[in-house]
Amino acid sequence: MNGLINLYKPSGITSFAAVAKVKRILGVKTVGHMGTLDPMAEGVLVIGVGKCARLFDYLSGRKKTYIAKFKFGYSTDTLDALGKISDRTSDIPSVDAALHAMLSLVGESEQIPPQYSAKHVDGKRAYDLARSGIQAELKPNKITIYDAQLICQPAMDEMVFQITCSAGTYIRSICRDVAEMCGSLATLTYLKRTVSGWFSAENAVMLDELEKLKDKVLIPPQDVLGLPVYVVPAELYEDLVYGRKIECDVASDSLIYGKGELFGIGKAVDGILKIKTYLRDNN
Repeated sequence: MNGLINLYKPSGITSFAAVAKVKRILGVKTVGHMGTLDPMAEGVLVIGVGKCARLFDYLSGRKKTYIAKFKFGYSTDTLDALGKISDRTSDIPSVDAALHAMLSLVGESEQIPPQYSAKHVDGKRAYDLARSGIQAELKPNKITIYDAQLICQPAMDEMVFQITCSAGTYIRSICRDVAEMCGSLATLTYLKRTVSGWFSAENAVMLDELEKLKDKVLIPPQDVLGLPVYVVPAELYEDLVYGRKIECDVASDSLIYGKGELFGIGKAVDGILKIKTYLRDNN
């Protein structure tokens, strides 16, 4: 069983737990997600099943869009509503001030990840160090915020933004940074990923739907990868099957087909076809 699932992860479970549920529902061992969602967050979690779990490098780096609610007036150790309150302030920024701060972050910048994150520090996860009371020295990441819009202000101390950004961007850190720029504090209290590359929340499948539909929801990888296609000549099909050398001039990563079958992603290395990511379903 090979394919991709556009899963709608509910709030309250980890991405790892969501993957475990997919494994149980489909009865397969090899399943992986293409970009973590925090336990508090809901929305699009792209899942690779079978050999498609190998597509992390091709799918995890796509643009992502979020709906995020910032609550001003306090901060937590995790920078979201699941953490312990670490500080409070009575300074609540105006909508104009917060929006100005948010828009100033649009473009390329360096962002310091949250202490409670999966970043590695000297071989240990930052969140493990944080739980032990150790303040890790986290290196900033290069990120890009492509667009940011204020959606609404549900209360005087709350603002909801839509943010489109590069992979690896922490929305919790944006919330922290916007507040700091306004001389305030803020905590992320709601997060929904609405878009991850080709995948959107509008056509994502819930876990209970997956229970009913099972492998009917699988999306063929060729539908979403957006790579050029290279078709191996029919007379070389057996060479392709048995991994023998095939001369070609494919300059960039391409979907490699033989007799209508998708074999994987490959390109020419020194004039010889090299399949980097094998995707053929041998069943």
